[in-house]
Amino acid sequence: MAHYRFDNLLGAPYRGGNLCVRGTKLLTSIGNRVTEVDLTLSSCATLPSENLTEIQCVAVSPSGSHMISFDTDGRAILVNLRKRVVLHHMNFKAKVFACEFSPCGRSFAVCAGKTIQIWATPTMLKEFAPFRLLRQYGGMYDDATCVGWSADSRWVIVGSKDLTARVYSANHVEGYAPPTLAGHREPLVHVAFAGENGDACFTVSKDGAVFEWRLEEAEEEPQERGDSARRKNKSLAKTMTKRWRMCGKHFFHQPAKLTCADYHRATGLLCAGFGHGVFTMHRLSPDSFEHVQTLSVSQEKVSACAFDETGDWIALGCAKLGQLVVWEWQSEAYVYKQQGHYFDVNACAYAPDGSMLATAADDHKVKVWSATTGSCFVTFAEHAAPVSAVAFLPTGHALLSASLDGTVRAFDLMRYRNFRVLTSPDPSQFVSLAVDPTGEIVCAGSLDTFQIFIWSLKTGRLLDILAGHQGPVTSLAFSPESASLASGSWDKSVRLWDVYEGRGQTDVLPHAHDVLALAFRPDGKQIAAATLDGQVFLWDPSDAKLEGTIEGRRDMAGGKIVGDLRSGANVAAGERF
Repeated sequence: MAHYRFDNLLGAPYRGGNLCVRGTKLLTSIGNRVTEVDLTLSSCATLPSENLTEIQCVAVSPSGSHMISFDTDGRAILVNLRKRVVLHHMNFKAKVFACEFSPCGRSFAVCAGKTIQIWATPTMLKEFAPFRLLRQYGGMYDDATCVGWSADSRWVIVGSKDLTARVYSANHVEGYAPPTLAGHREPLVHVAFAGENGDACFTVSKDGAVFEWRLEEAEEEPQERGDSARRKNKSLAKTMTKRWRMCGKHFFHQPAKLTCADYHRATGLLCAGFGHGVFTMHRLSPDSFEHVQTLSVSQEKVSACAFDETGDWIALGCAKLGQLVVWEWQSEAYVYKQQGHYFDVNACAYAPDGSMLATAADDHKVKVWSATTGSCFVTFAEHAAPVSAVAFLPTGHALLSASLDGTVRAFDLMRYRNFRVLTSPDPSQFVSLAVDPTGEIVCAGSLDTFQIFIWSLKTGRLLDILAGHQGPVTSLAFSPESASLASGSWDKSVRLWDVYEGRGQTDVLPHAHDVLALAFRPDGKQIAAATLDGQVFLWDPSDAKLEGTIEGRRDMAGGKIVGDLRSGANVAAGERF
């Protein structure tokens, strides 16, 4: 029995959530899975672990050994990144907006609802209760949106939708009251400590305002405290006698809202992304806000940004376009640039040698992906309507695509150009495509005229038009051994044609439901036809006899879902045909 194992996920480099860069590895969330991108090899690999729903945020430990991912329902999984094994599961029972490991790696902070929770990092050993809650703080009037650690892992700053930021202690400090940093007019997007002592911080809000805060000596002295107690706990007395004060206000002055930001403590650089596809870089220092660079990535909003450990690279993600960019700001060059399909993918095809994979989508584009690296290396955008089918030539040096714009285009994969355009006498919308084993004959089935068009790829001349179907021709397949073409249609039939000798239709294979897909056996002695009722019919093409049927409806319908009041046989979720 065949054993199928998940290998990789292509077509969407980024679909939302935050970005994490550790060394030369970039972690990005795609739906309910996490993809690891190697920036030196320009390759990507999707982790085998998966959350139950779409991932909201991802955090990686400083050592790069642990990764924790949270879905939209507050459920988290802890993964060993080096072995790619799920260690533990945890339900935080609240929507988690942000998570960050402490610089020492011993704990991590989670923004769960209106609270901030500090948890001890689980070990690699098997434990009954691996997640251990160290601290939990409240006091916020709305959801917490961002979190940042001080360099010494003693303090945590949290930004909230209530337009304020609060500084909490990661360890127990008797009598400590978390200060509130207020003044912003819109919810906070990013908060971060500056320097090594945790005595300065920055808060960034959606309206493009950056506030600079410093811990300064207060005028009043602590009361009812003797000299002996002050000598015992000098750090407490120093904290109690200081107060956070706003030292500066800076503004980006961009026409769109600020959507994401990231601060690099070592270099003092602040990267901010905006809703009109522009990101800016500024160097922050006491009482200065120096502009470094401004660049436009796309026309849609920048959903996430993150610095690497050295501060030389910036990772940017656009969720609406499925775009992922890594920018080296000093040399002003792209380190990595990928973009998935904007709309739904309609068809895909493997190259004969298995090294490439082509996809066609409703965004009028054809993309070719490397099967080994998982990266898209060429995009063809010549079509003017959704692309419905793709097929490689037997040599693997060219790619064919059929579109609803009434053209079949041939692309050269050596020079990356469109070298042939095949059209019909009257405008037709093509939904199916097939190439004969020699690579000289191309066939396409139409959606509106119910005809099959046959061209010569060498000359581009229309050779024949096959008529007979009474519905859209949704599938075509050439026999690998004989000179016959099989076509499936929504008119509930499979028809066999003699293309080379021009004898036209030879046989009709009737079905009870619409035919959706066709495939010949490698030896050409059997045809498999999939129909709308979930069945696969096996036919002998030589004498048009039915040899067998595979019932697939039960496998696709599924069983009873948790919470259903009815049995699996009567559940509405299984009624798909």
